[in-house]
Amino acid sequence: MPSSVYESDPTAKPDSDFVAGELSLAVAGNRGRLLDARRTPLSLTAVDPKHGEIEVRIDAFEDEGARWRLPAWEITRLQLAQDSKRASPAAAAELHGAVEKFNRPLVLEAETAAATDVRRRLAEQRGRIRGALGSIDLRTDIQGCVQRREGDPRLYAELERCLAAQDLFDLDRRFCETMVSNPESGELIKGHAIVLAELGLCRFDGTVVRDPGLFEEPWSRHRRAEHLIARMAFAQELWSSGVGQPLTLYRAAAADGALSRPRPASFVSCTFSEQVADAHFAGGATTRSAVKWRQAVDPTRLLMTFLETAAFNDRFKEAEAVLIGDPSNPAF
Repeated sequence: MPSSVYESDPTAKPDSDFVAGELSLAVAGNRGRLLDARRTPLSLTAVDPKHGEIEVRIDAFEDEGARWRLPAWEITRLQLAQDSKRASPAAAAELHGAVEKFNRPLVLEAETAAATDVRRRLAEQRGRIRGALGSIDLRTDIQGCVQRREGDPRLYAELERCLAAQDLFDLDRRFCETMVSNPESGELIKGHAIVLAELGLCRFDGTVVRDPGLFEEPWSRHRRAEHLIARMAFAQELWSSGVGQPLTLYRAAAADGALSRPRPASFVSCTFSEQVADAHFAGGATTRSAVKWRQAVDPTRLLMTFLETAAFNDRFKEAEAVLIGDPSNPAF
């Protein structure tokens, strides 16, 4: 990937120096890398059969030091060192059992009856936000923000004020930190996705819950719903009345083999920056196929953007937007 957008290692070892990840290699201390375009180095730091998870630490690039809790079956998306330790037969069997328990589909249709109340609550929140945003004119600077891939500190402050008034700021910080690092780390984002279906906003198509405490305070269904509505209201009002331009976004994907159909997603990560999309489209040394999309998107699908979200401007500079999923739109 171009160094102007993402860090990489031009001296990365070839795939032949590694073995494919499998459950028998899920042992803390083993080292390897992601099967992404950059072959991001990592270490296995913990194995949790109770929740069917492995923990990895990212060992290079922008997210160095981050720890991700991944479903144990995601180990197949890793490469591990050839001298990696193997789990004992008992430990491997226990982890296999956890995978059989948790790697099962869970589908929740959007509860359309709830959508009317959500629209009312969104309209009320947008009305309160409209006045606060009236003093911030972004219409002449939006392209500058996109070119710099940097948000606006005035909006960070205004968003913090709005969320703090509803006691949602700490919850938002945790949510955004997870979203920007890896939405599939743990089940924090999954909890919001389930609530999204309960609000009638997007069908949930994923796997069963691994964490029995997923909806305990401060992450109750009620608080998650309040957070989703507050964030949607801010981003949508910002774009519609503050920016007042068409919402054109980009996505791209690259693969070592044939491209597969995108998985259904409750939250869709896009970018305002074609340069960022081009970096994903370029892939890496082993890329064999790639695709790039551009689309004018309905602003009512906005959940959050880099413009108002400080966490989206920390380690990564991706000019990101997160959309509410649309099952009828496989690209966006």
